[in-house]
Amino acid sequence: MVMYVMLSVDLSHVSSTARDKFNNYLKENQWTKLSLSTTWIARFKHGVSVKDALQGTKIDVEKAANYANIINYEVAAHVGDQKPEQWH
Repeated sequence: MVMYVMLSVDLSHVSSTARDKFNNYLKENQWTKLSLSTTWIARFKHGVSVKDALQGTKIDVEKAANYANIINYEVAAHVGDQKPEQWH
């Protein structure tokens, strides 16, 4: 079964440059930014467990934060087997 992770990240008190670097890192690592300002989605391959999807998410966020020199951030993530719905 394919797993999807929906991720929301609050980057408090960071420069535009740091925010751009963080966002670019996630984009380069198969995350898609939704039109909602801080929400991302990624698709994990068939057979990945919820635990592994969350661990991969944590690693990607930590690497993006390190790449952008961001220390303070808050994250919420949800893992499921259905792609989240988005509408306007």
